Amino acid sequence: MPTPHLPSLNLIRVFEVAARRLSFKDAANELFVSPPAVSHQIKALEESLGVALFKRENRKISLTSEGKRYYLHVKRGLDLIDSATLAVRKERKKQYFVINTLPNIASLLLFPNIHEFQAAFPELNIQIDSDISRIDLERSEATVAIRHECGNEPGLTYHPLVEISLTPICTRSYLAEHPGLSTGDFSGCRIIKIASDTYQWPRWQTQWELLPEIANELVVSTVQSSIEAVKSNVGVAMGYLPTSYQFMRSDDDLVLPLAEKVTRHGECFLAYSNSNKDDDVIRAFHDWVVGVIAKEWSDKII
Repeated sequence: MPTPHLPSLNLIRVFEVAARRLSFKDAANELFVSPPAVSHQIKALEESLGVALFKRENRKISLTSEGKRYYLHVKRGLDLIDSATLAVRKERKKQYFVINTLPNIASLLLFPNIHEFQAAFPELNIQIDSDISRIDLERSEATVAIRHECGNEPGLTYHPLVEISLTPICTRSYLAEHPGLSTGDFSGCRIIKIASDTYQWPRWQTQWELLPEIANELVVSTVQSSIEAVKSNVGVAMGYLPTSYQFMRSDDDLVLPLAEKVTRHGECFLAYSNSNKDDDVIRAFHDWVVGVIAKEWSDKII
């Protein structure tokens, strides 16, 4: 609703056309109204502003000095409104493609590479939502979700992407300070745990019967935080394979002290609604993600 200090947008639009054409008749033709209607609305605008905007001389009109200044500002404002309107309409035509995923997958795989997929589908409005909680894919706005472990929802399709395994990770210097690590002796070591994954260390320790009493622990919130702690020689973390390979390629000081002791931890899946099973964009996204995983999480450490 316009404020008492502003004339209506309709009056301003009529003024812009009349000022541009310098003819009430031509303005009326453009606006599909009668010339008297244009003249009446211009007069109403002038009364609202308290100034004369036009000089009226023998059926000819011209802008007053106030009218010229007002026209410049009005023209600029209307151009901005037109541009904003076109942008909104263009945005509405775009198809939203919302990806829900775990934070570490978002930061390690999607954020550094999503521009490639965007280039292949410039018409898409891509949104990445990273969250450790498991959303209701059928009731959310997400198009696809990358999940750890397969669910049993009858309305969803799951495509396996990559198997996830566990094995400890530390720096070469930390291993040199604690050589027993290479044989499974964690004496004197600080264990780095992730708050959201309380099963990783017990699962690995149980399988390999390495269950020492460890009092020295550090709990962090994310996978990235655990790796940063490892890089700072704070301790030894449980590494996720194949994501650890990506960290090791970017920092050759990182090593797997017990690389032969690997525990299966699950699998990542691409999930989406059954109603989208024939969606070409989702199929292309699946193939693209598989390619990115092969590139970023390769076990070839250079």
